[in-house]
Amino acid sequence: MQKHLTSIVFTVLIVLLGLSAWMGDYSDALSWRFVAPYTSYVDHLQKPRITRGYVFEEGQTASVHAPALAELSDGSIMSVWYGGTREGSADVSLYASLLAAGDDAWSPPRELISRQELADGLGMHIRKLGNAVLLSDGEQKLWLFFVSTSVGGWSTSAINMMVSQDDGRTWSRPVRIVASPFLNVSTLVKGHPFFYQDGTIGLPVYHELMGKYAELLRVDSNGAVLDKQRMTHRRDAIQPDIALLENNRMHAVLRNTGASRVVLQQSSSDGGKTWSLLNETSLPNPDAAVTVASVRNAMAMVYNDSSDDRDRMALALSTNRGKSWRKIYQLEQGGMDEDGNKDEFSYPYLIRTRKGDYHLVYTWKRRRIAHVSFNDAWIGRQAQ
Repeated sequence: MQKHLTSIVFTVLIVLLGLSAWMGDYSDALSWRFVAPYTSYVDHLQKPRITRGYVFEEGQTASVHAPALAELSDGSIMSVWYGGTREGSADVSLYASLLAAGDDAWSPPRELISRQELADGLGMHIRKLGNAVLLSDGEQKLWLFFVSTSVGGWSTSAINMMVSQDDGRTWSRPVRIVASPFLNVSTLVKGHPFFYQDGTIGLPVYHELMGKYAELLRVDSNGAVLDKQRMTHRRDAIQPDIALLENNRMHAVLRNTGASRVVLQQSSSDGGKTWSLLNETSLPNPDAAVTVASVRNAMAMVYNDSSDDRDRMALALSTNRGKSWRKIYQLEQGGMDEDGNKDEFSYPYLIRTRKGDYHLVYTWKRRRIAHVSFNDAWIGRQAQ
């Protein structure tokens, strides 16, 4: 009897251990499976449409840079950027503007947080503020991730986070994301955050101190880093932006700070847990940020259409998962300012909404935030 009971207990333990291992594998697989983007919505009756304008005609600051976008719960679009006397100055703050659903005009810019307010919130010295990105859960909760430095230049940056429960009307106190064991410095953000199916957040980041490379962080809703994966091993690839594709596939495009002067790219087939080696595209890159978004069964990339300067900007399309890219539209042709310097158009950020519209923002001559909106039918016409 005792021997029979022991055998039963042993069998139950084996089953429990096997179930535990299976659940562990399942949990790990789930944690690296992202929430699919809104690429399935197609309005076959829509007419091609493109509109161009600015988030504001005259802002509150002399210089603006690095805009980002997010679609809110009611279909409105929020844009954020940083502005001040110039990049890196002590008076730089983060600003935001809202394009209400169905409206053509953006709301007047409002300040989200200043350098001193961040310093007071964290209880530490803050020297300057930088890039910011947004993530919405579609149910009024909104995350803001943004860069700051306490000493030195951008290579010593860290990432901060604030959360809104009401689509950006009010915000929590800022918290610091601890992403690096080395004094928590040299972690910056520029690309689109996204959700995994377990509710965690994928945050593409990059490093510039003692080597330039990209990583993908997984953080919880409170900003705690749960995991991170090294994306690149070359020393010239930063500012990753990721398009979410079908079957848990991802495609990243990256800024190239090296000598080859072309956009870099890589892919993942397991939700970002592992990444392919970097390869070079045919598109030029003058050491400048790029952005990518899913376009139904394709991808759209906005990039500086020059290997030397940021005075040109274009839209390219890939229908074969990045094997080839084709320029389909010239956004900016280039020119000279009143002082004889080349114009700058930089730091593009592209999103696709739940209704299948596209919104693009970018820095326009460091004085405005340009806004371009178009739809699937327009892309289809350009691609013909």
